[in-house]
Amino acid sequence: MRLFQTLKLFSIKNNTFYHVLLFFCLFLPFQFALNPKDGFDLAIIRILIPLLFLIWMVIALKNKQKIFKLNWTTSLLGLFFILALISIFFSPNLSWSVRKILFPLSIAPLYFLTASILNTTFRQKRAFLFLVSSATVLAWVGILQFTSQFIFGIDSVSLFLSTYITPFFLGKTFAGAVLTYPSWLINSGGTTYMRAIAIFPDPHMLSYYLGMLIPFSIALWATATSHKKWLLFSTLSLVVADALTFTRGGYIALIIGSITILPLVSLKTASKILAGAGIFVFLFTIAPHNPVASRFSSSFDVQEGSNQARLSNWQQALVIIKEHPLGVGIGAYSLAVKSNATYREPIYAHNTYLDIAAELGIIAALIFIGILLITFKRFWILSKTEPFFIAGVASITIFAVHSLVENPLYSVHILPLFLMLLALGVSNYIYEKNTNAN
Repeated sequence: MRLFQTLKLFSIKNNTFYHVLLFFCLFLPFQFALNPKDGFDLAIIRILIPLLFLIWMVIALKNKQKIFKLNWTTSLLGLFFILALISIFFSPNLSWSVRKILFPLSIAPLYFLTASILNTTFRQKRAFLFLVSSATVLAWVGILQFTSQFIFGIDSVSLFLSTYITPFFLGKTFAGAVLTYPSWLINSGGTTYMRAIAIFPDPHMLSYYLGMLIPFSIALWATATSHKKWLLFSTLSLVVADALTFTRGGYIALIIGSITILPLVSLKTASKILAGAGIFVFLFTIAPHNPVASRFSSSFDVQEGSNQARLSNWQQALVIIKEHPLGVGIGAYSLAVKSNATYREPIYAHNTYLDIAAELGIIAALIFIGILLITFKRFWILSKTEPFFIAGVASITIFAVHSLVENPLYSVHILPLFLMLLALGVSNYIYEKNTNAN
């Protein structure tokens, strides 16, 4: 009893949960994995989030505080997870499906923690400042990793990453799967390059992470009264590192995200956005032997190999959806495509919406789209009174567009960031002109 009273006093007066969440924002891109037994990896945040949530819930219930505040986003998320659970009954491999659904269920509590703790604009800005700051460090890890290939050679850098970095941050088993099906290299103009991956499993997830935070780095820089040089440096770092991932879906998502927010900003700001984007594109275009420009232009070449593969994957997914409108079961898509597939074999539709429809059913896919639209609308409304939330409009747009060619919902980096973004859209906030009061 005395221990509980101490926890209660400590959590209220010292804002423990808020500060823990800030630490989580710094830690998120640098989390590591445990290996409790052979063939099984466990990202550390899958332990930390449920543990923190349990402590928070016990204290909230003891204080007779309302834990879950119903709104459209929360209700649809709950319904989405219910359909995911129901889909297990359609699965040809129960153990795979149970193992798969435990992943999002272990991270989902972060949504409720964020929505409850980040309940003022000051707190929200500070949390995303921490996210942007840690992402800046991550970006420079990616930039240095990319440039090191020109000093030490691709083979040496790849060997170093696969031996010392990837197993620690991803887990031995997952690292083995990543190395079996690598996406670290591209060929542009007859030259092979190693893409920026930093400590992530692949360049696509790194592009997601950086891309979703670029709008917040810009918003913080634009609205800041101090540390503007650091925030400008952060923005440039994130953009450069994102470019070096050579992820075409990320490029297109950034462009569409930028265009989407133009009606929300002043004419002067819109001109700056367009001018900055134009200068950036021009510099990349005129650079000699430029793999970024070559990579981007190939996005529109339907004859290009990976583009043809994605079109084939989408057609394959549509056939499965037509045959199984209620889904084949969470985690069972690969078995529907290849009956003897292994658990970690990367067989998926390369499209979040098709993946959801194929595994959980068409209704679940529509619910997920509804969550995105509601969040987009919420940020749009909030941005009318607080410019910071314009970043939310851009970020959710970047996520939605990039998801047309990838599926980040099973990423230990992207799913938490996505849930925090959703929570930001539903948080009960009070805009305080005097943030020093906090």
